Amino acid sequence: MSVIATALKHMLAAGMDPDAIVAAVAEMERATVPKEPVLTPRQARNKRYYERLKASEMRLNSDDQDVSDAGAEPSFPEGSSPTPPSPKPQSSIPPSPPKGGSSPTAIDQVVTAFSEMARRSGLSVPRAVTASRRRSLLLRIEEHGLSAVLDAVERIGHSRFCRGENDRGWRADLDFLCQPKSFISILEGKYDDRPLQQSQSPPRPQSPSMQRHHDIHARLKRELYGEPDEQFAGQTVDLAAGDFRSH
Repeated sequence: MSVIATALKHMLAAGMDPDAIVAAVAEMERATVPKEPVLTPRQARNKRYYERLKASEMRLNSDDQDVSDAGAEPSFPEGSSPTPPSPKPQSSIPPSPPKGGSSPTAIDQVVTAFSEMARRSGLSVPRAVTASRRRSLLLRIEEHGLSAVLDAVERIGHSRFCRGENDRGWRADLDFLCQPKSFISILEGKYDDRPLQQSQSPPRPQSPSMQRHHDIHARLKRELYGEPDEQFAGQTVDLAAGDFRSH
């Protein structure tokens, strides 16, 4: 027996006024209603995120259901003629697009841009856009906008690393674009090409003493071989007139 039922039994036994009994029972019912827990800012933010994710999934499922229903032909009982559906009244105000521009058309634009880039760059062209891929692309578009996603596609096409010029031969694909961590790295330029370093460093300057040594050596070489040297102004030695025999 519940607490309210026990209290009601005692109040009836005590001969309380019916109006007072009703008021007391109502007060006890209000006291027993559980209070909604107070959420921290982080819990409230996570709650809003999951609610938005659930709404996005419901919208995608609704779009897929509309496409499947449109391709199926309705069946009718034998001997009965189909009744044409009544035309739907057209609204004069067009429906507003989803928040952040994350409409199915935006997802198709991203997939088309990635496929064209993949053909040019020799990457894997996506053959099937599954519900998981559409959901991931939808979240990237809602978080960063359509222009940022298209910019990430172009960065992949211009990156030598993403095109397979790495030590593993790894190549980027559509799933690489969909992942949250790799998407941020693409936008931040982690996979952008770096300027090639010069293979040879510039020559080091010679010290004054080493420069004088090379100058003297070059002048002596020219004197020994009879080459004219107008810049040599020092004393010359005639080696041909000398007697080099031992005495």
